[in-house]
Amino acid sequence: MSIALNLQTVATSAHNTLCRTQFMIDATDIRPDDRVVVIGQGSLEYLLGLVRAGCRSAVAIRSQALCRFEEVTADVIWFTGVVAFDADFTSTFDHREVPRVVAIELMQDCTKARLSEILGQLRSRGLVDQSVRKVAGRTVMVASRPTWLRRVI
Repeated sequence: MSIALNLQTVATSAHNTLCRTQFMIDATDIRPDDRVVVIGQGSLEYLLGLVRAGCRSAVAIRSQALCRFEEVTADVIWFTGVVAFDADFTSTFDHREVPRVVAIELMQDCTKARLSEILGQLRSRGLVDQSVRKVAGRTVMVASRPTWLRRVI
């Protein structure tokens, strides 16, 4: 009986991961030739989902701190399993080109003030089209540069 319970728990977790991965793919409008960087907890599961969806260029980086040392350019960046917006998170943008789309999956809800602050930082980098949604129990923020602004910045 406990074996069946464990299997069901794994299946539910896998289902939630698939739902979140598909949502992230749809929300960030990934094309097959996009360069995608997945940063954070669960990045391997998301990377596998990208491969299944036909993405030809994707990199998974487990730690935000390592991003400063990786010379990877990206059209799309996914931050997964974000617990807090610390210095490592903020400095990630200081060490790379501004991508076309950024998606941030929060492990827990943060205050409206903190959410507004992060959205403001993304806006200051040209990521002005923004949305915030709940997906499989987690808050997901998506910010992108509009087409007209991509030609300018």
